[in-house]
Amino acid sequence: MLAVVKTPLINVRIEGEVPPRLLRVLKTEYGSELKLADEEDNETVDFFKTDFYRETKKHITPGTYVKVYRENHEMTQEQLGAKVGVSKSFICDVEHNRRAISKEMAKKLSKLFKISASHLI
Repeated sequence: MLAVVKTPLINVRIEGEVPPRLLRVLKTEYGSELKLADEEDNETVDFFKTDFYRETKKHITPGTYVKVYRENHEMTQEQLGAKVGVSKSFICDVEHNRRAISKEMAKKLSKLFKISASHLI
């Protein structure tokens, strides 16, 4: 069995035999947020081949990648700018798609974030 609870602040996933007592507690606490499935019913899907991914990918810009990776590394625009040798306003302009990312800057950012530069060009 698979028991999953996802709310904005909580993410619980229990796989295997879920004790009845724990299941009752989860149902009481989370009600409709609790999803149960038999493990045989879970279908593996290649996320990158889904319509959702393809549609979302159309709207992701290099600036979006910079912002997401910067936030994931818990950096401010000022901190990121200092690490790659540009101003905070430069980073802001990149994130808001007002400025393109040069190959040289893409290399610096990809090295810093440990990602492919192709995401940023």
